[in-house]
Amino acid sequence: MHDTIEQTTEALIDLLRLERHAIINGEFEAVIDIATRKEALITALTGAPEPQLGKIREVAHENQRLLNAALKGVRAAQQRLKRIMDASKSFNSYDGRGRARTINPDTGSVERRA
Repeated sequence: MHDTIEQTTEALIDLLRLERHAIINGEFEAVIDIATRKEALITALTGAPEPQLGKIREVAHENQRLLNAALKGVRAAQQRLKRIMDASKSFNSYDGRGRARTINPDTGSVERRA
């Protein structure tokens, strides 16, 4: 029984390392596939001693940190793209008195001087 838990622990740690590699390389399809395999190994570790679980927990926390960082990066990119898209719809300018105003292409006017 102990050998089985040790083998399962090592298999799960190897899988977590594979997951780490996938996260770092942005291979999120692989991360999804790995999740199913992780669940099966975690289920097999029910009742495992704490030292075995501690090793797994350490690697899993690192992967979670990487996933959180990736998610933060994706959200930042989404916000940046939104700002770019919004900027293409209108822009801010100042009038002669220094007051800010938004100019929209469909509602704004352009003053032409000869």
